[in-house]
Amino acid sequence: MNYYLTRIALCIASIGISASAYALGTDKAKGTQVVQPASPVDVNTCLACHTPVQKLHSRGAHKDVNCASCHTVPTNHTTAPSKETRPATRFDFGSCSQCHTEQHKELMDPKYHYMWAKKGGNTSYSYIQDPVDGWPLEVQYRLPRFHVGVMTDFMANRSDGRFMYKDKTDQGKAIEHHWDALEDVHPEKGLLNKGDLVGMAWRPHKGREATQESRCLVCKTTDNILEYRTGYEPNPKGYDFTTRNIPFFKKSQNSFNCNLCHDPHSAEPRIVIDPIIESMSGKLNKDSVYNKYVGKKPWTKLEIVEMGVRGYPRRIGILKDYDSNYMCGQCHNGAFRYVARKGKDGKNLTAADTEKLGIAFYGTEFFRTPLEINAKLKERGWTNGVDPLTGATRYNAADHHHLEIITNSKHGAAGVGCTDCHFAKKSDGSLEHQPSLVKEKVQNTCMRSECHGPGSKTNWTDPGQPLYLIETIQQEYRVRTNKIEKDAKVARDMLIKVKNKEATMPEKELQALKDAYSQHLTTRYFYFTDYSKGFHDPDGFTQTASKVIFDLRKANKDAQAVIKMNPKQ
Repeated sequence: MNYYLTRIALCIASIGISASAYALGTDKAKGTQVVQPASPVDVNTCLACHTPVQKLHSRGAHKDVNCASCHTVPTNHTTAPSKETRPATRFDFGSCSQCHTEQHKELMDPKYHYMWAKKGGNTSYSYIQDPVDGWPLEVQYRLPRFHVGVMTDFMANRSDGRFMYKDKTDQGKAIEHHWDALEDVHPEKGLLNKGDLVGMAWRPHKGREATQESRCLVCKTTDNILEYRTGYEPNPKGYDFTTRNIPFFKKSQNSFNCNLCHDPHSAEPRIVIDPIIESMSGKLNKDSVYNKYVGKKPWTKLEIVEMGVRGYPRRIGILKDYDSNYMCGQCHNGAFRYVARKGKDGKNLTAADTEKLGIAFYGTEFFRTPLEINAKLKERGWTNGVDPLTGATRYNAADHHHLEIITNSKHGAAGVGCTDCHFAKKSDGSLEHQPSLVKEKVQNTCMRSECHGPGSKTNWTDPGQPLYLIETIQQEYRVRTNKIEKDAKVARDMLIKVKNKEATMPEKELQALKDAYSQHLTTRYFYFTDYSKGFHDPDGFTQTASKVIFDLRKANKDAQAVIKMNPKQ
């Protein structure tokens, strides 16, 4: 008997494995009729080998779903299992929409984006310019994009002109399948982007030049999720973070599917992006606010499930409670940041360096504010190098710390999740599967909530009430942000003069000025990539901005009193 047949026999013998279950999801889509595939397979035969799947399948709402609904199973897979006869997994939206037709219709509906566009977009944003290269940082986040077609958009606008829309009008639609809308106009480039040497990429909702590696792509599509091993370590049988983006693009067919947040075997809420699993598993980052308070609201527990027989370790995380902050936060988080940081010796940090202190190399520590990031990294001696203009140390917070901000906020503490504001509530109480712009749906979000709806203390009855509050909070953000930038410019001008030897300053005042400017740099990158303009955590932003402004003004005043201009040669 060969290896695979022996394994089948052993698996069949163990099919009675107990399933300690969270058992969520059994009533979230109540009444949904299970549509059986045209050629069903014997589920028990499949589960005999795939014991992690058996554990999930037997306890959730998908216990009656046949494996062939989402897998194409070769007839000889059970008799001669091998890599060649391995079933193919469906990652298209159609696999879920066989049963969940209404949710699929909602995902594809661009109505909220068009409502926003018909109003002329959002023209009232603060303007922040990168002083190093002049890039208008704030403008790049102005255009909301469709979640359904996020990978399509990414491929078209991050490949330096290699993949292009066959019809430009498709850029204004929710695209279900990339290759229905895209074509490779430079196949001769092989594994390279068209503009590898001279980048030309842009993103409608962001902007900068393209990364050439797959590390930024794992959130854009779930098509390739099975190809990554736990920890995203080098995987000769699949992908790792250094894999170039072109082969990743070529193999991808769809943007991320429902299975990013909903386990297809149990229908339970889940996490598949490994840095967040690592951050919530408790093995590292034990001192983070999450691991200190896990089990209390809003720090829901995570069950780690080791998956698969693909020849390398893979895992998923099942949430104990439905909490969209973590489901959405898989992508909307500030993880991976130590990859780009340096130690006290000026060398790039390694996994060994961070794990020595119990810190995950590619995870998140759930810091609420940039002040916490600045203080903690300064204490450890970990930096992002120095600012080329001023010589001040950089402790960049990097991108989109939504998960960290929300879970630490007043809304998070009250149990409010991303979908409470970004998914409209329908008349039957269920949530519309259309993640999009909050301002276009306040009547069916906050005005229907326990916090601000009928019977609450707030009891909003006019959509102008929540919209006015949102605008007030965002206007405070704009004003305070521009004040920070104004005061930072004063500090920057003095630091540039000292760096260029056009002026001198005593070390005490110079260091205080650099520290205040470093704090400003961390803050600007933390909040402008939050997108909410202060709304996700108004208290956290206000406290942070007030301190940054105060410290800049004090450092500026003290520096201006002692700076001496050098005579021109």
